[in-house]
Amino acid sequence: MRIDLRIAATLAWLAIPNLASAAAGFDPTPQIPLKIEDADRTRFVNFDATRQRTVAAALAGTSGDDGMTLQKILLGDPVAIGGEGELVGNWRCRSAQLADGSKAGDGKGGAYLYPYFKCAIRKKEGKLFFEKLNGSQRVSGFLYRVRNDRYAFLGGTDLADDPQVPYGYATDRNVVAYLSKVGTKRLRLEMPNTCCSDLEILELVR
Repeated sequence: MRIDLRIAATLAWLAIPNLASAAAGFDPTPQIPLKIEDADRTRFVNFDATRQRTVAAALAGTSGDDGMTLQKILLGDPVAIGGEGELVGNWRCRSAQLADGSKAGDGKGGAYLYPYFKCAIRKKEGKLFFEKLNGSQRVSGFLYRVRNDRYAFLGGTDLADDPQVPYGYATDRNVVAYLSKVGTKRLRLEMPNTCCSDLEILELVR
């Protein structure tokens, strides 16, 4: 059963409000205490536009059970994060890799969905540290609070049981993202322009 395009368009708009309500081109990098590559700053600045375009295309191009799952992942607006205690601990996490259709050349968006894996947020070196603990593709890195409803994430990708790599280890392995709280026990880590997608969303639940 294909998702009604009117519903998809509405969800695409509703999935964005708090992030898009910030000033266009929000740049969090002055609040992050490390050197950030220009390309990654651009990913942050363009995040809202990238998200809006990609979510709309993915919802319109995803049907059946995958479409329903994607809607559930996108459900909920970012809310204020009261403190680190709301984030620290073990989480179940599932990935949705979204495409806006531009790379395929046919203009059709879509989504590739994964089952739940294990993730965790803990304190490391006095800062919050996120890590995906299993699966063939993993990501890990530090979180920096940049607004009352979001943290900026800077990290790196590794495969299977390879050692974790920090942000700055290699340009093609750098990952930037925003972490938002979207429910009492739900978070979303949203990574624009990854190696495999126009927007990858990790939904964290517990």
